[in-house]
Amino acid sequence: MPFELLVDESAVLPLRAIAFQSLLLLVAIVIEAGVLRQRLKLGFQPSIRYAASLNLFTTVLGWFIFLGLEPVAPPLLRTQIISYVLFGQFYENSLSSSLGALVIATGLAVFFVTFWVKAKGLEWLTLAIGAPIVDYTPPTLTRRRYGYTRRTPQDTSSTPIHILAVLHANAWSFSAILLLLVLRYGLEAVA
Repeated sequence: MPFELLVDESAVLPLRAIAFQSLLLLVAIVIEAGVLRQRLKLGFQPSIRYAASLNLFTTVLGWFIFLGLEPVAPPLLRTQIISYVLFGQFYENSLSSSLGALVIATGLAVFFVTFWVKAKGLEWLTLAIGAPIVDYTPPTLTRRRYGYTRRTPQDTSSTPIHILAVLHANAWSFSAILLLLVLRYGLEAVA
């Protein structure tokens, strides 16, 4: 019976990890939509659509990469990965002592790869829907010797505004997610 196979397979489905991933995804979408709205001068709906599309794309891509790399990982690392995804804690083995540095390095790599994918994804998304992002920066006034003058074009940054907006949005959402993870594991350690 096909339903028996479904019930047997669902016994190893990491529902807690999926639920927590969904919660973190919603938090990231809300934070990044606010930053994109503020930095790119978008409306509420476009900023939420951009943030949701980019976060869903990077999450799905991240899971595909993770599921592609997990089978080729060394057995000790695979044990740690499976233990963390299924049970929310690391397994005690010879790799446990160097796990902190590995988690920090992986987190930094994931941050920068996610930033790059989101920046390129925003460019592709705006090109696909035909609404390119205008690099609008209001002229700022600088204090000169005899009063205020307008800033000259060579004084402005050469980085496109959407790249900086994605960087700020990614940094804010990763910081919030890190805070939630620290709170989650801090509360579990106390209990």
